[in-house]
Amino acid sequence: MNEKIKVDYLKPFGAGLLHGQLPEDILDGFLNLSDEVISKKTTRWNPALVGAIEDEWKIPDLLYKDFKIDDFLLQAFKTYVRIYLNDIAKFSKFNMENGIDHKPEFDVRVKRGDGWINYTKEHEYNPPHFHSNCSLSSIFYLNNEEDYKEGRLGRTDGVHSVKHNDEDGHTLFIDGSKSNGAILTDRTDDKNAFQGIVHPIIDRTHFTVKPHRGRFFIFPAHLLHCVNPFMGKKGRRITASINCGFTANLVSGPDSIGLQ
Repeated sequence: MNEKIKVDYLKPFGAGLLHGQLPEDILDGFLNLSDEVISKKTTRWNPALVGAIEDEWKIPDLLYKDFKIDDFLLQAFKTYVRIYLNDIAKFSKFNMENGIDHKPEFDVRVKRGDGWINYTKEHEYNPPHFHSNCSLSSIFYLNNEEDYKEGRLGRTDGVHSVKHNDEDGHTLFIDGSKSNGAILTDRTDDKNAFQGIVHPIIDRTHFTVKPHRGRFFIFPAHLLHCVNPFMGKKGRRITASINCGFTANLVSGPDSIGLQ
């Protein structure tokens, strides 16, 4: 595959997420891999996971090469690491004090870890969790929510419609919470002060993702995330999750990058 993939580095909060859309040949590889995994059901992966999902099956290692997605995965993980390191370098103490614009260069090496396919049916869910024994994780969405989902509680009429905030079956990334005691009132004894417009700075605490065929995210393994249950008996919500580890050695640039 020689096609360049456009990706975005999203920072809805502290941890960055790499977002992209799979090219059709790689998506086809994932879909064929998924069909192979669910038809063979070689290794049940539920004992290693926290989800309340019946069908979670490990991806046998040879299938990544058989379905020609291995090289793509390694390059995608490398892309995340390079963006992450450059993002950190921009804020390093050395660069700020010395005004150096030179981007450091790293020797980045990645190693794919365990991966599995989730075949989620109605009412199943994944509680808030993180992934251990790895540096990065990922989610690949292999179908659209229209393929398996019905409207929440069937309430779609104009009076009781809840479609605007229907997040059933969506992935929720979670980072932190609002600070206690941060609520400010508009009361003040200073008659010259503005009233009614004094509010705290509120950080985004979560980021919700709607499943879309071919969409993928790569993110730090420590980032909490969960999957909401959904209603719909017509199909399965299908995703792949793959973990990764990496090392990065500085090749050139300032010695102090602020990575500690």
